[in-house]
Amino acid sequence: MAKTHKTIFGTTEKSNFILNMTSDQFSKTASVLFIIGFAAVFISSAAAEILSNQILNEANYDWKIIPSVGLAIAGILSVSIFIIAFIKQTLTKKQIAAALIGLALAVFMYISYINGISTIADYSPFLGYRYGRYEGLMVPLSYLFIFLGSISLNREKTVNTVFRFFSLIMLLESIWAALQFIPSFPGHYYRIPYIVNPVMLPSGTAGSPAFLAVLMAAGLTVSVFGAMHDKAPGFSAVYTAAVLPASFFLVKTQTLTGYISSAVILAAVLSDCFRNRKNGKKGSLPITLMITGFAAAYGFILIKGFAVYDGEIIWHDGCGRLGAFGQYSANVEGTFNIHSIGDIYPFLWNKAEEIIRHFPVTGIGPDAFLFSQTSGPLNDVPLSVDRPYSEYLFYAASFGIPAAVSLAALFFYSAANGVISAAGNKSWVFKASMTVAVLYTAAAVITNSTATVTPFIWFIFGTCCCTFKED
Repeated sequence: MAKTHKTIFGTTEKSNFILNMTSDQFSKTASVLFIIGFAAVFISSAAAEILSNQILNEANYDWKIIPSVGLAIAGILSVSIFIIAFIKQTLTKKQIAAALIGLALAVFMYISYINGISTIADYSPFLGYRYGRYEGLMVPLSYLFIFLGSISLNREKTVNTVFRFFSLIMLLESIWAALQFIPSFPGHYYRIPYIVNPVMLPSGTAGSPAFLAVLMAAGLTVSVFGAMHDKAPGFSAVYTAAVLPASFFLVKTQTLTGYISSAVILAAVLSDCFRNRKNGKKGSLPITLMITGFAAAYGFILIKGFAVYDGEIIWHDGCGRLGAFGQYSANVEGTFNIHSIGDIYPFLWNKAEEIIRHFPVTGIGPDAFLFSQTSGPLNDVPLSVDRPYSEYLFYAASFGIPAAVSLAALFFYSAANGVISAAGNKSWVFKASMTVAVLYTAAAVITNSTATVTPFIWFIFGTCCCTFKED
């Protein structure tokens, strides 16, 4: 009997290549599209860092849109993968449930977008605020597209291929972070003000040590699990090479996220190593490199005096680098202690709570967090901020409480699926994804999304919802 092929509406076989795509062809296509997308994110982030320091003057803020453009490319390519999977009807109930949660979030974000359309100068709800971060509706929508593309994957080797590329990016990020301590390096480096003796911290292409800590936490987790379990010699070497510098710079960001992440990742990896030893498997080299990186970073920090610089980093990024915050002044009413994390986060969260009280359902609008705090020229009000450094409160203030609930549901649903998959599946990618998903679900209380880092996080959340199949 002659082999038949599926067609749509009686069209030709060639025009229906998606329906007749084999699992292996889909896997290769997805790998290529994700790699191109994440390469665009990394390259655009690096370009923005160089341009912000070397070419454009302070009067021109347009360099800030570059990472968002790279993210949009990744989002479009990613949602193409989801569309293919949807047409081929390969999605499982678990993946469909994740997609429905994402759809609910998209609906609430769109309602906020419609509500946020206004005549404010230099503000577009879709692109974002020009004198802020250019993170309007396009940015969170791209995160969601990446998530949808990621949940559509059905082969372990597809995720492994993307993780290998992610580990390579971590290696390049580490090199960039190291070069930032050389004054002549054209990339951005952090010399934190607001303290008697300014200190230099790595920021990589993330734009801020606080954001680099999130990126390094995810990258280190993927790299150390990959080095322990990926048997391909060349790629295993890339994973292994990324472990030591990623662990060092994770801690050297000297942020609360960096410190907590180092402890959580170490515990997760040692737990996995203990189980592997019971099964006769070993992964001592990656763990040794990770512990060495942690020890070197903590030793370097302790020599100069242990400190947590969240407040100084947040204000330097928002005010000094982007001009999206008002100046910090100790003489303004309601001023907090910028050196105390017990002061800085409650102050920022209170800003979000004020907006939520006025716009509980629709939110104030995409990338419009700053507007409710200003009565005159934007950014001129001392202590004004454009984000609360809590992902959940940021979504509640920007897109409304229903959107924040949807976001939390998406995070918790993905993390729970990751835990279940890691417990019942031998694939190491679930162990790595689960660790990152659980860690970020908790860390989202004290961090905000950014176009330079968050795309990788949403991809990992999506992999927690994958169902791997054989040919």
